[in-house]
Amino acid sequence: MVFIALLKSGKIMSYEIQFDARRCGGAGECIAVCSRGVWEWRVVEFSFLGRKIRRQIPYPAKQELCVGCKKCEFVCPTGCVRVVEEST
Repeated sequence: MVFIALLKSGKIMSYEIQFDARRCGGAGECIAVCSRGVWEWRVVEFSFLGRKIRRQIPYPAKQELCVGCKKCEFVCPTGCVRVVEEST
């Protein structure tokens, strides 16, 4: 998590990227569209249908740079990316 912005209302807005590696197709649209450098290629391991899988996919490694534009969420064809806004 977390890009934090102080809004005029005095609320703090932060963003978290929820990412489901099991659904990712691995094409990298999120990397291509993100101008903030949040996404990078990573080898990840996860379980799917009882099997352990290891592969290189886009990963939101630098979530603290996220400004909540949701470009990665909109461009993802598999719906494995969700940008969640939290205000405190």
